[in-house]
Amino acid sequence: MSSEQNREQTEGQSEFDSQCLVFAGSKEEDVDFAKVFWNSVSLHPPWESRLVSGDIRQRLKVANSSQQRKEPFLLEAYIKEKTEEKLGYLEKARKREDIMELLRKQRAERIKKELLSRPYQPKYTPKVQSSTAADSSEEAWETLRSLRDFN
Repeated sequence: MSSEQNREQTEGQSEFDSQCLVFAGSKEEDVDFAKVFWNSVSLHPPWESRLVSGDIRQRLKVANSSQQRKEPFLLEAYIKEKTEEKLGYLEKARKREDIMELLRKQRAERIKKELLSRPYQPKYTPKVQSSTAADSSEEAWETLRSLRDFN
């Protein structure tokens, strides 16, 4: 069995030698430099086996672009709100004018009715002051004068 093991070992060694480069007959210094060089080089996997490719854009867009889309919408909403507010004020002004016109009309009708009914109203006669009222007012003046003189 040892011969079989030697034969398998020899086949394994020859297979390994066919896959790897052997520096037979080279200086020891060159062999060391070659080993260092080949150990430092790393081979990249093929493109198909990579999970992320550098040339494919896999990131989402930056937030600024969504902000730019919102600005026209917000501007349009602001203009619409201001327009509705202005229409509301115009409607209120129209209603106010209607009310003022109605009040003017009612006043004119009231004045017209008063003018029509004036000849049928009793005449106004000023009341004559009684002497007692005149006496009381004179007494009040005298009291006031005496208070001023007292001070």
